[in-house]
Amino acid sequence: MESEVVSSYFSRENENQRASNEISDDFLHLVDELNNSLENIKLPRAIECIYNPTLYARQTFEIYIRKYCNTKKDIMYFGMNPGPWGMSQTGVPFGEIKSVRDWLGIDGPVNKPLNEIKNRPVQGFQCTRTEVSGKRFWGVIKEICGTPDNFFKTSFVYNYLPQQWMKNSGCNLTPGDFKYTILTTYSTLGDKMLAWNYASLILAKNVLPQTKPLEGTPTPN
Repeated sequence: MESEVVSSYFSRENENQRASNEISDDFLHLVDELNNSLENIKLPRAIECIYNPTLYARQTFEIYIRKYCNTKKDIMYFGMNPGPWGMSQTGVPFGEIKSVRDWLGIDGPVNKPLNEIKNRPVQGFQCTRTEVSGKRFWGVIKEICGTPDNFFKTSFVYNYLPQQWMKNSGCNLTPGDFKYTILTTYSTLGDKMLAWNYASLILAKNVLPQTKPLEGTPTPN
């Protein structure tokens, strides 16, 4: 009886796919752990409403993670938290809609947050507002790298925390509105995201003030 010969190419391909899935799954598991921890935090009085797009925009959020967070990265870019017309609409960090749909190649249904504010509606990819910071950020990346694959070979983009904080009027709140004790609690949780990948370079813009940064973590001006 002759032995069946299977090409080693397919074995390597399957191993690479399993490794990619494990990295994406690990990241998603860390996100879920962070969300569970955030549920147990007593909110500052100033916060009257929270949007967390890693929950209600889960489908497009997972597409982003599985498509672009499937290898270890040399460089991690971090924003502070979701913007009202970016990630809060699309589930993608700095998620200006045209950049997400037309350049990153991500589209899909977005559900509603549990407590939606009239002045800050979540319309998903039907939203007509523009997240200016996202448009600039992904525009520069596109200009430099040409294609998403070229950028994500070495880099990944995420937010320090997944929550958008607001008053009932829809007015955004920033970490500067919180007491120091709350900041330290948030920073302890957010630092887990910074440390996840052990990247050689972490670029963290506007991460929580008045907290001790990770040793060796550069912060751009």
